[in-house]
Amino acid sequence: MNDEITLKKSAELPQYLRQAFTYIDAKDFDSLKRFFADDFHFYFAHYTLEGVTQGLGFVGAFNNRLPKYEHAMEEIFVGDNVTIFRGLLRVWLDDGRLVETPFWDKIEVDPDSGKITNMYATFSIAAVPEELWKDLKPEDFA
Repeated sequence: MNDEITLKKSAELPQYLRQAFTYIDAKDFDSLKRFFADDFHFYFAHYTLEGVTQGLGFVGAFNNRLPKYEHAMEEIFVGDNVTIFRGLLRVWLDDGRLVETPFWDKIEVDPDSGKITNMYATFSIAAVPEELWKDLKPEDFA
């Protein structure tokens, strides 16, 4: 069995991820549910989220607290059933300040269903003002 994964640099995310991030940036988390496997795991900053309900509930609550934001994709690498990319999360705060933090994502897809099984979003949540996320607890979204 060959466990080697070959990644190819890409100018853009695969189509399903472009659509998913369109929903994320539009804060339309209900439309995202169709992209995820029932046993989805999300490693988001320093949080571990289990399942679609907890994963999307928690991230949706966090993102809905951000007045305006966007994911600016930079280097993208695509392989069979995995996509890895880095980018910049830009958040415009109510007081007019712009906060930016780099992020790195790894997204794994079930080859049979085409649904996302694991997602790893690594970034410094501390770059975003603490009052926008500190009281969020994954267990509140289980």
